Amino acid sequence: MSQRRGENLVEGAVQLHGHFGFLISEAPGRPDVYLRGPSLRLAMEGDRVQAKITGSKGERRFGEIVRVVSRGRTTLVGILRKAGKFWALVPEGGDESSAAQVIACAKGAAPVEGHLASLRIERWPTEERGPGGTVTEVLGPPADPKTRVCAILATRELPTVFPDDALAEADALPREVEPDAWEGRPDLFGLPLFTIDGEDAKDFDDAVSLEVLENGRLRLGVHIADVAHYVRRDTPLDAEAVRRGTSVYLPGRVIPMLPPKLSDDLCSLRPEVARLTLTCWVELDARGQVHGSKVEETVIRSWRRFTYEEVQDVLDGKPVERVLPEVRESLLRMGPLAKALTAERMRRGALDLGVPEYQVKTDPEGRPIEVVKRARLDSHRLIEEFMLAANEAVARALSKARSPFLRRIHEDPDPKKLSDLQEELGKLGIRSKTSLVAHPVQGLQSLLKAAAGHPFEETAQIQVVRSLKLARYSSEPGGHFGLASKDYCHFTSPIRRYPDLFVHRALKGLFHGKPREHSNGVDPEALALKCSERERAAQDAERKAVDLARAQLLDRRVGDEFQGVVVNATSAGLFVALPESGSVGLLRGASAPLGSLVKVKLLSVDAVTGRLEFGAVRDAVPGQVRVSSPYRSRSRRRRS
Repeated sequence: MSQRRGENLVEGAVQLHGHFGFLISEAPGRPDVYLRGPSLRLAMEGDRVQAKITGSKGERRFGEIVRVVSRGRTTLVGILRKAGKFWALVPEGGDESSAAQVIACAKGAAPVEGHLASLRIERWPTEERGPGGTVTEVLGPPADPKTRVCAILATRELPTVFPDDALAEADALPREVEPDAWEGRPDLFGLPLFTIDGEDAKDFDDAVSLEVLENGRLRLGVHIADVAHYVRRDTPLDAEAVRRGTSVYLPGRVIPMLPPKLSDDLCSLRPEVARLTLTCWVELDARGQVHGSKVEETVIRSWRRFTYEEVQDVLDGKPVERVLPEVRESLLRMGPLAKALTAERMRRGALDLGVPEYQVKTDPEGRPIEVVKRARLDSHRLIEEFMLAANEAVARALSKARSPFLRRIHEDPDPKKLSDLQEELGKLGIRSKTSLVAHPVQGLQSLLKAAAGHPFEETAQIQVVRSLKLARYSSEPGGHFGLASKDYCHFTSPIRRYPDLFVHRALKGLFHGKPREHSNGVDPEALALKCSERERAAQDAERKAVDLARAQLLDRRVGDEFQGVVVNATSAGLFVALPESGSVGLLRGASAPLGSLVKVKLLSVDAVTGRLEFGAVRDAVPGQVRVSSPYRSRSRRRRS
């Protein structure tokens, strides 16, 4: 939220709650502005507006909207209702006053009473009348799980169908990579390189290799699909990739940024087929210190596709089928190098964050059958470290050349949030050796070290992440706090992230003596903002879809008792997480310290919204929760 000098005006994004709303503060320590009155009808959820401050009470400020600066969305999702001869679309949770008039319906989108639908806004609201537009798709009955997922995507304007011109452009690309396509590129067919991905991965956009040089140092190769060779600027494919910004990963389903012809084929580094790549070479010593790097256009042929579990078995000395001696030797060198890179990052001030991740396993029809916690293996760290090394090397090269590119920046945390974090985790017996406010890096590292092996380690990890700012894209210089990196970008996933594709174009411009051609006619900062927004929308959709899958699975277990952990406390009650699935529900009207263990009964599941309601087991006094005492002894260091 910004305030103009000399005027009683503030600017920011709107969050609506029926007949009132808030202008969300963007300045640390400044409260949100409470919005009310007829001017509220001018705005829709997510719009950026200017508001006039009309009064205050204590810390709360009141205001009225003066004008809409920019619209936050062009699509509405809601329930279709018949109103006489006309149709209206009422947003879920809203009332008739928030309805949009259905002006027209697209071909094949015949309205059905009570069904969810998406509407393209073509008439913006005024104080006298609401918005209106065209129904573009009737999604289905609200209680249908598949309809809910479609609604999640439509609400966040995440497209699922590629335009005909983009598909036609993709279909016109060659089926295979022919030799004339890699003329002038060094071929790395004799180098033992391979991909390492999850068992359910469908696209493979990075391969790795490791060689011992004559000087005794190691040469790490990170080989990334050359997506920019196929997706050229100002084409239908490029326009659609910009619109999407990122791929979206839902339970049992992927919505790719690029059509399958590219994401699953030409730009997927499948074993034993030639693929065009950009290779980042990083020269390292055994301690993980960088002694040089370069990037070049190459062509590779992957020797093998590994899963993380297979690589872990190789690192542990267990037998794995079809592993050539040269490949095994490379992997066994990679293990110690990855640990050295981790140690080097920690030395310079990076944070070792290990927030638990959950995977929804589905049947062939896409229905959830199980939610499992993903194991964090040394093989995961190996790939993470190698990708980080390549991303930093590329950012250094582009910064040195003064070529416009999209950086990945992570700003320093808010001191108030660090102070609150130190106080909350201190109640659990997790304490840093120094002040988080005075020494954020050393304090957070100490806090995470104290949490290692602690019964509430996962709670601590989650709270640390919540205390940090969100990483984002920017065209302006800026470091990455969490990685302790002065210059960082995303280079390693151009199949699924547009910022990486933009970085690839910047690199290719350097190779061919045209360092600014890729950015001509482009506003890099506007592109960075759009990519950041698309990333947040995709992540929000992914989280929501996982919550719905969890709710579907728990719907059959209403009445069961669970052991949970308090992960958040609000005026409404406690939010309790079930560690085995990551499900979070509300224990209404209760209070207990963060991290407390509490036994709860599942009272209800809303399979439409994914919300869970818990009740306390053996609740002797209404509004009180009997919980075990938080763990307060000194934490144990995890053995490596």
